[in-house]
Amino acid sequence: MALAPNDPSLVMGAFGKIALFALIAAVIFYGVSMLIWRGGMHPGEAPNFAWAFQAGPALAFGMLVVMIAAYIVIFIIMFVLTLIFGAALGGMGAFSPGMLESGGAGAIGGGAIFLIIILYVAMIVFLLWVQGRFLVAGPVMANQLTRNPVTGLGESWRLTGPSQWTIVGFYLLFTIGIFIYAMIAGMIFGGVLGAIMGGSAVGAILTMIVMAAVVYLPVIMITFSMPVGVYRALAPRASGDVFA
Repeated sequence: MALAPNDPSLVMGAFGKIALFALIAAVIFYGVSMLIWRGGMHPGEAPNFAWAFQAGPALAFGMLVVMIAAYIVIFIIMFVLTLIFGAALGGMGAFSPGMLESGGAGAIGGGAIFLIIILYVAMIVFLLWVQGRFLVAGPVMANQLTRNPVTGLGESWRLTGPSQWTIVGFYLLFTIGIFIYAMIAGMIFGGVLGAIMGGSAVGAILTMIVMAAVVYLPVIMITFSMPVGVYRALAPRASGDVFA
């Protein structure tokens, strides 16, 4: 892409490959998840690969639709709030010390930054809430052996209702913990391997492999187990022996 900056086909081709990889990865991830969840809830049952790799992509598509709708809602709300409160917050910034240094533009900038921080935090909480409400859709589909994502999403919405903010808090703590752990692990292993390999390409590759082993694989394992663990807590009668 650096050799042909005026050729958009290279950029589009790169995004096309990324999208294809993401699609294949989602099919495999959700299909394997269905197999693991079904096997945990019904031990001794023969793996149903045909069902799993139909139900998994169906759930992936359903979650994609949900997240697109969530981002549309976020965009609309942020746009409206920016129009309504942007000027007001800029006026509040007129009383800040920055006003003396940069004039009115600095005051408006300070108000805009304040508004962006508030909206960004609200956006994160909203997305965590959406994910929490649909967290157990996969285990519901696995328990009922259905390929219909609407069934899983609807039942997940019903089950998570009474504990929705507890789930959001858990998700928030999990996200913060993973971020801190990944940052510390990256600094340690990246620094050690970088010092050993002298910043070479081999060192960069080894760093990626080590990071995948110590960060991304544990995160994936936790991601596998989290939905069915929450489902077990919310529906003990239906899945009292899940991964007991």
